[in-house]
Amino acid sequence: MQLLEPHLMKAKLAIQSITKFNSLSISSREQMAIEDCKELLDFSVSELAWSLDEMKRIRAGDKNVHYEGNLKAWLSAALSNQDTCLEGFEGTDRRLENFINGSLQQVTQLITNVLSLYTQLHSLPFKPPRINDTQSESPKFPKWMTEGDKGLMDMKPTRMHADAVVALDGTGHYRTITEAINAAPSYSKRRYVIYVKKGVYRENVDMKKKKTNIMLVGDGIGATVVTGNRNFMQGWTTFRTATV
Repeated sequence: MQLLEPHLMKAKLAIQSITKFNSLSISSREQMAIEDCKELLDFSVSELAWSLDEMKRIRAGDKNVHYEGNLKAWLSAALSNQDTCLEGFEGTDRRLENFINGSLQQVTQLITNVLSLYTQLHSLPFKPPRINDTQSESPKFPKWMTEGDKGLMDMKPTRMHADAVVALDGTGHYRTITEAINAAPSYSKRRYVIYVKKGVYRENVDMKKKKTNIMLVGDGIGATVVTGNRNFMQGWTTFRTATV
């Protein structure tokens, strides 16, 4: 697996090189598509690095029962990110898409190598660790959820210790969810709870990769509503139309 480290570095350099295509763009949609690709491929490289680390632990005998789900989720995301990147160039003359495709080759090669390792992993003589079927578990929550998070999910928002409160009427720390997320610590090691009071929040919330372990809690369905109206016809890429 150490042989893949140079590929990871090349993939990171390829992502950085995408920035130079901004000078060739002639429309806001092209510029947005380029930024999408940089962010999506950065996600892919991280997801592949996480996958490699997980496989190293498995080969070393780690009995983490959740590795299978982690690997499938990360590898699936890495594969789909490339398609989402190229879809952003719909509605353009596609000339920049051809340049971007060249940078994608490094990431594509990396994904191919990791998938090959994943296949080899399943041919190893030992069986993947499985969760004991007799293990007690609350039917309300998945097996991978920590006891602390289960406690948070069971707790009413008004009784929960929130790190930040969002309220349209100004009774919280922030009036918008975006402000609260931007103010949250980056790469947090613990769960950071943002309580969003009832109301209709008309915003598109962009959660960057560095904003880890953030938990958004509202007052319930129909009470706390987040809504946005971005669409492709307005010039947005599909990747940027998500509300949250």
